[in-house]
Amino acid sequence: MQGLGLVKSLAERERELAEKLEEAKKNAEAKLAEAKAEAERILREAEEEVARLSRQYEEELRAEIERIEEEARKKAEAEAEKIVAEAEPKLDKAVSLVVEEVLP
Repeated sequence: MQGLGLVKSLAERERELAEKLEEAKKNAEAKLAEAKAEAERILREAEEEVARLSRQYEEELRAEIERIEEEARKKAEAEAEKIVAEAEPKLDKAVSLVVEEVLP
């Protein structure tokens, strides 16, 4: 009879371990699902941040290009004005020389 009690005890212990194993498996699956959802959330947030930073960079780049273009335009205008200012007195002199040469 002792053998029968031992077999029953072992069977009960095996059943308990099987239940614990099943519970651990369910817990692991739940934690895995949570981890997957968290990873997807983190990835989604990272993609949104990359898109936001990309838009910000494009806006900053566009503003910098506009600033550089405006600066170049102003420099070109200033240079043109300088050339015109330097040429005007010489133009009058050149016209006078031409008139002297052409008209006796």
